[in-house]
Amino acid sequence: MKKWTTTSGCTVYQVTEGRSNSYLVLDDDISILIDTGLENSKNELMKKLDHLLGERNLSYLILTHTHFDHVGNATRIKKEYKARIIVQKSESENLKRGNTPILHGTNPITGILVKIGRKIKQFNEYPAVKPDYLVGEKHHLTPHCYLIHTPGHSKGSMSLIIDDEVALVGDAMVGIFWWSVFPAFADDVPSMIISWNKLLETSCNIFLPGHGTPNSRKLLKKQYQKHR
Repeated sequence: MKKWTTTSGCTVYQVTEGRSNSYLVLDDDISILIDTGLENSKNELMKKLDHLLGERNLSYLILTHTHFDHVGNATRIKKEYKARIIVQKSESENLKRGNTPILHGTNPITGILVKIGRKIKQFNEYPAVKPDYLVGEKHHLTPHCYLIHTPGHSKGSMSLIIDDEVALVGDAMVGIFWWSVFPAFADDVPSMIISWNKLLETSCNIFLPGHGTPNSRKLLKKQYQKHR
């Protein structure tokens, strides 16, 4: 299992990978799950959580945004682990009704896929769940972790910053191609580029996306300069 440790001792584990990534952050006695993946990944997710948590409780579940491939197991996680769910306030109503509209494609191919996907319920709907905390532009969660609003992929996308060393960024970028972080889908590309700069304004050197492998600061800076 991949993991990253910051200078303060916070540890980040990649709990699931493949179609969607989920991460667990351990900060002293506080444990934070970031995203839950697709509903059909619940067995793998919970098995690994049980192993990593041991006797700990799961303190929080952070949803970087409310697309079906990130919130599919949110209801189950809240029920089984009593985790408090945190979401950006502009997407809270989506979560409560279990429906988030499919976003726009950023190229001609994904534009076509979006038109098809909007007709298929499974790409819009997921088990509804009520969030416990709504956050705005910035929210300090622990002495070492804080959330920032990084819209663009979706209106309420947000990222978790750990010790200004590691950023968990949801779909603000992807890690699928070694030469690019540009997502195939985004509602507001100009806002997404601004969010890249917001992430660069931290001192983070590692950016962990919701899809793919980690991105370096060097690659993100190069992409920001290209697209701004």
